[in-house]
Amino acid sequence: MKKKYGILAVMMTAALLLTAGCGGGGAETASDTAASSSTQNSSAAVTEEAWEEMSAVEETAAAADGEVLSTSGIDSVDASGQKLIKTVDLTMETREFDALLENIQTKTEECGGYVESQNISGLSYYNSDGRRYAWMTLRIPADRLDEFVTVISGLGNVTSQNESVQDVTLQYVDVESHIQALETEQDRLLELMEQAESMEDIITIESRLSEIRYELQSYESTLRTYDNQVDYSTVSISIDEVERETTLQEDRSFFGEIRVRLSDNFYEIGRGTRSFGIWFISSLPYLILFFAAVWVVVRLIQKIVWKKPFFRRKKKTEPQETAVDSTPEKNTKE
Repeated sequence: MKKKYGILAVMMTAALLLTAGCGGGGAETASDTAASSSTQNSSAAVTEEAWEEMSAVEETAAAADGEVLSTSGIDSVDASGQKLIKTVDLTMETREFDALLENIQTKTEECGGYVESQNISGLSYYNSDGRRYAWMTLRIPADRLDEFVTVISGLGNVTSQNESVQDVTLQYVDVESHIQALETEQDRLLELMEQAESMEDIITIESRLSEIRYELQSYESTLRTYDNQVDYSTVSISIDEVERETTLQEDRSFFGEIRVRLSDNFYEIGRGTRSFGIWFISSLPYLILFFAAVWVVVRLIQKIVWKKPFFRRKKKTEPQETAVDSTPEKNTKE
């Protein structure tokens, strides 16, 4: 009996040892599994962080090389954010040249615009017809452009009008994306500058920063130019001073065209006669001097020519009667 109890005690002890061993192995396995899981998670975190950093560097490099990023915002631009450059060209005739120029300048100031350039010609002493010409370039706020053109068209006779619109929305957003990319790269380079230890790295970073600042100034200047052209439309006006404004021919019938052409021809005849009369009367001093000089030259030629013997007139002489030889001719023949 004692022997049986001893064997039973040994078997129970062995079972307890096996159970403890299995439990320990399971604990180790769980700890190993948790450790490996944490290692994988940390590795994944490091990989994602590196990937994000590399992606950011690649995007910055792409922007620096002139590529448009996918986050440039072009898709988000709606119709209300369009950048439109409007240009208007007008050709006008007027009989009141000075009054038209004054009215245009007054209306430009009322609309909040300004005169960019102005050129007036025809004031020369040698201008025979006395008519003047003017070329003006005006900058008018875009929201008051239609009002300005309507008012100016009523101040004179408009013979030609041309309007154009240029959409620079994509170019504008593209420039903005370049600026954002360069600013991002500039911030990262400044951070690297604080961490740089060698002089070579500092020189390289400063060189790149100088390039970025130059590019930023260029792009910002382009944006300012676009803003000015979009906010202020350009109006070019060519003005001719005329004696008779061109009228629109409304009657296209046979007799209507005859009437218009006869009116034009009579006007041209009258204008030509008037011009000739003005020229003749104003040229009388020159004409008098010219005819006086001609008369003096003719008189001098007469005096010089008539003194020469060759040109003198020969006196008329009566024909002399030939003496008739009364002696008979000798007979030569014997």
